[in-house]
Amino acid sequence: MIPSAVIKIDPVISVDPPTMLTKEQILDAAEAVLRKYGPRKTTVVDVARALGVSHGTVYRHFATKAALHEAITSRWVERVTAPLDDIANKSTSPGARLREWFETLMEIKQRKVHDDPEMFESYSLLAQKVPDHIVFSHLAVMISQISRILQDGVDESAFDVADCDATARSLFDATLRYHHPLHVKEWSSTQIKEEFDALFTLLERAIEKRQ
Repeated sequence: MIPSAVIKIDPVISVDPPTMLTKEQILDAAEAVLRKYGPRKTTVVDVARALGVSHGTVYRHFATKAALHEAITSRWVERVTAPLDDIANKSTSPGARLREWFETLMEIKQRKVHDDPEMFESYSLLAQKVPDHIVFSHLAVMISQISRILQDGVDESAFDVADCDATARSLFDATLRYHHPLHVKEWSSTQIKEEFDALFTLLERAIEKRQ
């Protein structure tokens, strides 16, 4: 194994002057380094070298390697939740929004695996190391989005749901196979979308309001 101190990394971002370095630039560089070396070998020194600055400059923004990893993970989950929140706030029917929300979550995760497998693996590993509150907060945001859609459906007499929060979590848990990293090997199946559609149709029937 080559020590990180002697790894040569070509600068990925030009920062001039170094004092103008922003957190976003650091996170962009950190992602590039993670993509190349993975989270186990990536250090703050590696990121600083990629930026062409001293490691002390990076430490002024992120005091530890753990803090940098937390910020990378938080930015990743925000990229996932933002488009989902847009869907939850749409004016389309609750039924259409509910299906679109889950299809989009599935597509975001599966597209990341297909288009950028190195980063997906890095994010998955980082998520196991960051404090639990970051992961739980991310989950709570997504559950609240689903719950809002369900409540809209109840208000419009489209859904028959007694507890929107509990049902939102049940729907999320029922679809884990299609968006949780533990099932990533199954996502290459040519039948994965058809299987999701069959499952979600059953879930829709379970909550729909009977006339």
